[in-house]
Amino acid sequence: MGHHDIVLAEQPSENIPSEELKGEGQHVTVAPHGSNGQLIDEAVIHAEGEDKMTPYLVFLIAAAALGGFLYGYDTGVVGIALPYVGTDLGRALTDPEKEIATAATTIGAIIGAAILGFFADRWGRKWCLFIADVFFTAGAIIIATSFSLGQLIAGRLILGVGVGGAAVICPLYITELAPTAVRGRCVGTNGFFIPFGQTVSVAIGAGMKNVPHNWRILFGLGVVPSLIQLCLMHKLPESPRVLILRGQDDKARAVLQQIYKYATPEIIELKLEVVRAHVEATTVLERTTTFMERSKKLWTHKPYRRSILVVCMIQVFGQFTGYNTLLYYAGDLFGLVGLSNASLGGLIPSITNTFFLLVGMIFVDRIGRRGLLMKFGPLMIIGLLWCLIAFYFMCRETGGFLVHGAVYAQRDVGLVIAGIVVFVMGFGSTYAHLCWYQSEYLALEIRAIGSAISTTASFTANLVVAVTFLSELNTLTPSGTYGLYLGFIIIGYVLAYFFYPETKGLSIDEAFSLFEDGFGVKKSQRMRKEKAEAQRRYREEGGEAGRVAHMNSLGAKPEHAHIERAGPV
Repeated sequence: MGHHDIVLAEQPSENIPSEELKGEGQHVTVAPHGSNGQLIDEAVIHAEGEDKMTPYLVFLIAAAALGGFLYGYDTGVVGIALPYVGTDLGRALTDPEKEIATAATTIGAIIGAAILGFFADRWGRKWCLFIADVFFTAGAIIIATSFSLGQLIAGRLILGVGVGGAAVICPLYITELAPTAVRGRCVGTNGFFIPFGQTVSVAIGAGMKNVPHNWRILFGLGVVPSLIQLCLMHKLPESPRVLILRGQDDKARAVLQQIYKYATPEIIELKLEVVRAHVEATTVLERTTTFMERSKKLWTHKPYRRSILVVCMIQVFGQFTGYNTLLYYAGDLFGLVGLSNASLGGLIPSITNTFFLLVGMIFVDRIGRRGLLMKFGPLMIIGLLWCLIAFYFMCRETGGFLVHGAVYAQRDVGLVIAGIVVFVMGFGSTYAHLCWYQSEYLALEIRAIGSAISTTASFTANLVVAVTFLSELNTLTPSGTYGLYLGFIIIGYVLAYFFYPETKGLSIDEAFSLFEDGFGVKKSQRMRKEKAEAQRRYREEGGEAGRVAHMNSLGAKPEHAHIERAGPV
């Protein structure tokens, strides 16, 4: 490994001490994020083989991402399984009852996200995952053995607690375990497992159309991945962050040694020191303020407020696109348009979303978060406009509404499905994964609570969509329903244009600094341009001019910052 330039931050504020660690041929000052200080970027401490996915790391990420798979499976299966219930619960379910049964999971998810997100540091990531799995398992068993609507709703509510917990804990846990060089693809794996789980549930449901008690089997299969994750729990390490919070530095060091298999002891110590600095930064508010003071500061401190509003905006408008209605009510919707196997029709949005989410993940670091939304967001507008027009012409003979038993022209049905595909292409490329990059926009000290707030906002918006869709179809007509979602997409796109800054190429502190004087859209463009120019000059000149320009591009003052050359490791 060659020499590394370690960029050091401004001197920290007086009440947050910096820590200095010297190894052989190395000199690094790690400054926790304070009112004036900046954290060192962990990416500059590079371990040998850090960019490789070792078998142990693959196991860790896959085992943790089972929570994402469960999230996807249990949100996707309801749209296929509910139509199969028929009269098994004593009578056929009405549309409002289907909406309540569907929304129960979202209500539980709001509770799970809030509670497990709040106690994630105190209980630890592993225990929170364990609790989520218990709720996944218990909920699936209760639903599969239901003999009344109340029991079904209770099971869905219990299941939802696991969904909410997994939504918060899994990406957080993976972020803290994954090496810096491959963190994006590791977190993205969890994001991919969500639509993959949805696709699996729809595919199994389509193949079980004529199987007796198929809906019970579909809901019951949810226990399989949760039991697998429970069995693997004893092999999963606790997050180094949690171990340091507990004062178990030796265990944290051992976990880092397992993850960075080829790293030298000096590099392990450097990475451990960075984790300590991050812990210092993320707990500074908790140690210096009361709960009420912290809650007030989230909304009175303008940079905090702006960043939370931005991540909530992406989460909420991602739900208001109406994509989840294609999952929750796939059987009803595709059955109404006349498909002989409505469950098979549900595979269309699921597979399309999974594929284009992969496309979005591949290009997100090249095009950027904002760049993807600006470039591929119009596909959602085109797709829903297409659906609106296609539904209008398809339903002219039935008074504008979808009617059970009506026969619609195959051409019109094909046009509706084509519009859905175009819409999902845009959704999969953008909102399907962009919402999970929310941590990049939040300061370290509010990252946990900010993520919990935005995830709760997401599930709340999801709840609104889930409990209104079938009623909207019966009152607003399909054209009116998708016209409503089209309006939300346009509003979200306009808001994103003015308030959603790009974080591509920016470090943690740089990204949050975008919100100091506004919402940072233009500031991000300027910072990334200056940073690219400074890096070019630094590479070309390699001298003090390049160093000073580079520090200025990071927002540090040259007289308060310095750079030292780390020796070969």
